[in-house]
Amino acid sequence: MKFKAYVLVLGLSLLGYWTLGQFNAPIVGSQFQTSSSRVVEDQVTQYNIAVRAGSKMDRCVQAGFVASAYAQAKDEANSEEWTRIRHADCSAAGLPQ
Repeated sequence: MKFKAYVLVLGLSLLGYWTLGQFNAPIVGSQFQTSSSRVVEDQVTQYNIAVRAGSKMDRCVQAGFVASAYAQAKDEANSEEWTRIRHADCSAAGLPQ
């Protein structure tokens, strides 16, 4: 009877350890990355809508949102590129930079 209790405790401990390893850190990182890329994609989509159907001011504002989304995703190269696009769009809209 004692042996079965030890095996049960050991089995539950291993199951708990495995569960923590499977569901703890890897999911948090991948959820953040998926969430960040979704935000960036949504902002780029909004910018493209502004290009097709919005004013120059709309393009300026949306380009700023895209640059901010890339900055939050820690994508420095794309953030800098979209900052340049924002400056060009805002200049075209007549806003001083």
